[in-house]
Parts: sequence; C-alpha cells; structure tokens
Amino acid sequence: MIVSLIKKYILPKEIDFLAALDEHAMIIKQITDDLQKCFIEANEKSCQAILHDQHQAQAIRDKNMKNLLNVFITPIDSESIYRVITELDWIAISIRHFLIEAKSYHIHKENEVYNALIKKIQLQAELLTAGFKTLKSNREKTAQSTKRVRDTYDELMDIYVEEVSTLVESKDIKKIFIHKELLSQLKEISKRMRMTANSLEDVIMKMS
Repeated sequence: MIVSLIKKYILPKEIDFLAALDEHAMIIKQITDDLQKCFIEANEKSCQAILHDQHQAQAIRDKNMKNLLNVFITPIDSESIYRVITELDWIAISIRHFLIEAKSYHIHKENEVYNALIKKIQLQAELLTAGFKTLKSNREKTAQSTKRVRDTYDELMDIYVEEVSTLVESKDIKKIFIHKELLSQLKEISKRMRMTANSLEDVIMKMS
C-alpha cells in the first residue's frame, strides 16, 4: 500500500516509450500494407483505410509527444525519442500524400515497377517493426533489421534509377512529369524508412 502510494505521488512518472514506438511502427506497417492493396490490387477499402490509419498514426504521435513533454524519466535521451516519433510520422504523411497525388493523376495499377517499389517499402516497414520488437530483448537482431532496411533502400534505388532512365527516353512530356513525380515520392518514403532505421540504431547505441 505504502509502496504504491510512493510510486503514485512521489516518484517521477515513467513511461514505456520503447513500447510506444513499437506501437507506432506497427501502424506504419499497416499503412504500407494498405498502400499495396490500394494501389496494386485496386482495393478501394484499403485506399480509404490509409486515411484512417494515418489518423491513427497521428493520434499515437500526438500522445507520444505529449508524454515526452511531461515525463521526467525516459529510457534514453528525449531527443532520440523525439527524432524517431517525427520520422515515423513523416512516413505516414508521405504515403498519404503519394496516394492523393496518384489518384488525382488517375494512376492506378500502372505497371510492375510501382509494384516492385511498394513491395520494397512494405519490406522496410516489416523490418522496422521487427527491429522495434526486439529492441528490449535482442539488440543484435534489431541492428540486423536496421541494416536490412538500408540494404532494401539501396535495392529500391536500383529499380528507381533504371525506371527513370527508361522514362526520360519517352517523348510524352506529360507521362515523364507524372511518373517522375510519383516515383520520386516512393523513393522519398523509402528514404524516410532508412532515416528511421538510422535513428533506431542510435537508440541501440545509447541503450548499450
């Protein structure tokens, strides 16, 4: 009884931010899965779910930021936690923006290149989720996951460069503009995944 009262009223508040970041990463994985079903499989329910999932990600981001501002004890420095929160948030926003623009250009299930790039982004999200899940129990596995996120980004860049080099040979200026814009957005999403992986590695180092 006394111990519980001390914890409640005297000891500084402590929040499991690592679990909170894990939850945030899982939402990002859901959004990338919805992107694949929406854009490649033309599943309109998944298209609508992206907006819902992004709102979930925003709610989690806001909750984590509020906790970060009000808590006294964190497992690592607050700047590292803040960096991961904002990077995960940017991924969700970027995916939503890509989908809005793709729909405005009436681009849907365009070709296998989009499919390949989105699958690479899905894999990066899966690896990030795995990395956050093992952060407490096995940091070596987390480091392996972050390395694979970076490797997947390099693989995506190979596909991206090849497609853009083919695209610029077209005489259709409208086609070049639209697809270069959308391909660049997918590249940016993947880049943000890589940046999040780098920040996750920073967390590993600070927990060691």
